[in-house]
Amino acid sequence: MYKITIFSLLAALISCACGCTDGAIGATNSTARNATGGGSGRSVTSGAASVTPTSGGSGGGLGSAGVGSPVPSGSGASSYSSMPEASVADDASHDASDKADAPVEASASPASACVAWADPLKTGDARVDGNDCILLDLAAKYGHPDPMMVKAQIQLESGFNVLAISPDSPCGVPAGWTDPESKSFGLIQVTPACGEAQSARLPDGHPNLEADMQSPMWATSVFNPSINLDEGFQTIVGSLKTLQGKYPGCTTAQYVEMSAGAFNSGDESVTGCAAFVSRPQGYVNAVLGHYHGFAKSAGWPDPY
Repeated sequence: MYKITIFSLLAALISCACGCTDGAIGATNSTARNATGGGSGRSVTSGAASVTPTSGGSGGGLGSAGVGSPVPSGSGASSYSSMPEASVADDASHDASDKADAPVEASASPASACVAWADPLKTGDARVDGNDCILLDLAAKYGHPDPMMVKAQIQLESGFNVLAISPDSPCGVPAGWTDPESKSFGLIQVTPACGEAQSARLPDGHPNLEADMQSPMWATSVFNPSINLDEGFQTIVGSLKTLQGKYPGCTTAQYVEMSAGAFNSGDESVTGCAAFVSRPQGYVNAVLGHYHGFAKSAGWPDPY
């Protein structure tokens, strides 16, 4: 058992999320996911909680975990709102669960202009900062309390390669699909074969894998960052809400870690407040390594 402090990012989200866009997004040839991250084999929990946009951009999905005042850049840990001590369940082993049956349909974030000085996620590295405004928009839309965690997950999942493709087919090959259609794709490694990316399907139900950013079909491609990250947020926040109900009393920071681990290995791989079986624990540790570096560069509060 341990105690951890956490913060609310509502004001930070409002400062940039009200007007953000994809920005200039570069891409390279399709590559596999980072093997260290364990993206291979990721499955989506069946029966995960439905995710609907939150009104006003509030992080309302965390219930008793609570929120406090946002921490300005450079503030120390003493500025965080203190949260209750969390109980950690036994570290029993569970297998990752199967694919989602009915994922929530998503739409791309509206385009507008992002003001660079209002980007609280900015590390100064253009390679990783290009989608910050989408991350902030979606965190506000779905009630994710820490968009920097998703940014760190992107680093591990794809290395910020917009056209990244996994080497494996995590949920197998659905009937009538090809193996190339059954991979994980894009920045956050969305997997249509696991039931994700309903908004990036062709009329025949197959995934839209358009990789040409100049093509009219790019608007609904699974690689398009607005769609790819929207789908990723829905999966992550769906797990967060499911795990909040399953393990009440954890801190906000613990729920964020748990949702990251579940994104990699399924909700059933989480065994308690920030407690996992070995595979997602390795994934979360690797994500947190990137998080610490990003947070330090951006002056972002780090409660982990």
